[in-house]
Amino acid sequence: MRYTIEQANAVLPQVRAVLLQLAVEQRRVDEAHTELHRSLSGNGNVSPADEARQETEVAGLREGIRGLLMHLDRLAVEVRDLEMGLVDFPGERDGQPVWLCWRLSDPAVAFWHTNEEGYSSRKPW
Repeated sequence: MRYTIEQANAVLPQVRAVLLQLAVEQRRVDEAHTELHRSLSGNGNVSPADEARQETEVAGLREGIRGLLMHLDRLAVEVRDLEMGLVDFPGERDGQPVWLCWRLSDPAVAFWHTNEEGYSSRKPW
């Protein structure tokens, strides 16, 4: 699939929502992982049931993240940098394949770069 700039902007609310949810879920994974390590490195009084519960929680959160990433993959949206909220949509410009470049702080998809370039080379549409 190749997006036009209009198609990319039309799906943008969905992509934005997924990226925001990914940020929330990643924060939850980080917190749960930290808590698990804190429990395990503590005084050794963590019950096997509590340890198993924490491990299950972390695994469930990671599975949720995988599901969100798969959703973006089904949309043919390439995640480039999760922390920045940077994604590329496959597109075309002057008959050549390009990436339509967007990051979470951008109001709309309005930049592009060639397939050989990256974010630092993006240009206004």
